[in-house]
This record gives sequence, C-alpha cells and structure tokens, in this order.
Amino acid sequence: MTEDDFDVEKLRLRPEDIAAYVGKAGAAGPRSRRQDRFVIVPGAWADQLRAARHLGTAKLAHRLLYEFWKTGGRPIPITNIFATNAGVSQRSKWRALAELERWKLIRLEKRGKRSPRVTLLKTRTIKGD
Repeated sequence: MTEDDFDVEKLRLRPEDIAAYVGKAGAAGPRSRRQDRFVIVPGAWADQLRAARHLGTAKLAHRLLYEFWKTGGRPIPITNIFATNAGVSQRSKWRALAELERWKLIRLEKRGKRSPRVTLLKTRTIKGD
C-alpha cells in the first residue's frame, strides 16, 4: 500500500453511525457496583482473632476493620443495627467488644444509653481512601 492509496475519509464515521453507537451505549443501563468486599487484617489482629472464644468477635472485628478503612480511621459508633449487619446479636456485640478491648485492639468509649463508640488500635498498615 502506498501513501497515495491511503484515504483518511474512508475511515471517518458518518454522523448516522455515531448516533447509532451512542444510542446503544445507554441501552444496557448503569453498571452495578460489585458487592464483593474484602478486608485487610493487620497481623496483630489476625494473631489475636485466632484465639477468639466467640465467633461474634471475629465477625465484628472484620466489620470494624472494613468500616475503619471506609471512614478513613474515624471512631465508629456500634449500633445494634451495625452489629446485626455484621452477623452478631446485641448480646454477642458486648461480648465481642469486651474481648477486643481486653486484647487492646480497640478503645471502647461507653456513652451511657447511647451506642458505644470504638476507635481501632494497631492498624497502622490500613489506609483509608
């Protein structure tokens, strides 16, 4: 093929072709966000969680680590709904929080009749976005 045989105009899209492609792009609808989540568990946490006496402790710890990352490291209020979403009952929530506090993985701020607030410790490797 020589330079004289090459015609740029043959490669251009016609306006009606562009309209057809643009119309098809929106037809599929918005993409759904992936629901798969993963959690980075620091070594200090993993070592302690292996010795957990209650399954609720591990469930709540994983949810706390995810929320810690999601909120950029701010203290997390632990409502009963938060615990239920983590797969932990209200009673198990307190057992799990006590165990995590005993291991010095969290700082628990009890606030009377309000939900406790948790600050995670030993998480220097986790960065929020």
